[in-house]
Amino acid sequence: TRLLKDWADEIHRESLLLMELSQSSGYSVQELAKTLPQALIVVPEADKESQVCRSEDLLTCFPQLHGFIAGTIAPYIESLLGEPYVLFKDKLNFKWPGGGGFPAHQDFPAFDFLGPRIHVTAMVAIDPATIENGCLQVADDWCSTFADDPAIDSELLAEGRAVLPYIIEGKNHGSIQPALSQKIKWTPLEALPGDVILISSFVPHYSEPNRSQLPRRAMLFTLNRFFEGDHRGAYYYVKRHDFDNPAFHFATPTHARSKD
Repeated sequence: TRLLKDWADEIHRESLLLMELSQSSGYSVQELAKTLPQALIVVPEADKESQVCRSEDLLTCFPQLHGFIAGTIAPYIESLLGEPYVLFKDKLNFKWPGGGGFPAHQDFPAFDFLGPRIHVTAMVAIDPATIENGCLQVADDWCSTFADDPAIDSELLAEGRAVLPYIIEGKNHGSIQPALSQKIKWTPLEALPGDVILISSFVPHYSEPNRSQLPRRAMLFTLNRFFEGDHRGAYYYVKRHDFDNPAFHFATPTHARSKD
């Protein structure tokens, strides 16, 4: 747990250096992500651009994370699901005091442009996650909630793989349609540093803004089934070259084209 915190602190320092470089050089963080492929992808908070909302492509810049992912996270998921999984994306969400919330959404539509159909995300708490500081909240028995909705594919719903209708474009791009999210019973998942929460890319989830005076940082490692291929390189290549694509700012408190 102490090592994870040290990594998170170091990632934040590197992120701030990149933001300072952006200001001094005149290159935007979007341009830096494209021109410095070995550097972190840094995404500022929409309402406070001097504050880091998240940093991505951690493994490229911090190879010491490889042992933690390949030696701990991936084998644990394999032991639970009975088949190997490979890393798809990796990021650190910061959520500083006053940091924005993440509207109700599913992750899968943001990953749909690449091949894998099944993803599992391991959220590793760096700081205590509480209701006050905006812990993760997940949909409770969401498949039963929408079992009689004719607009949702019943076969996919029965498999837990249905995509709920969501908002396209605008500030809340990627958010589940409010009329649907209001029907969901939400369960807050408070966590202690070092706790791991696993969710599939189809589980609806959201988080409130951080209304406390303490950060709520979490590392998130998304993996896909091994037999569906290794897509991490392709994912980050596209992200670095199309930084403002709304697909990469799905239901997040960050800027993207067509979201502003």
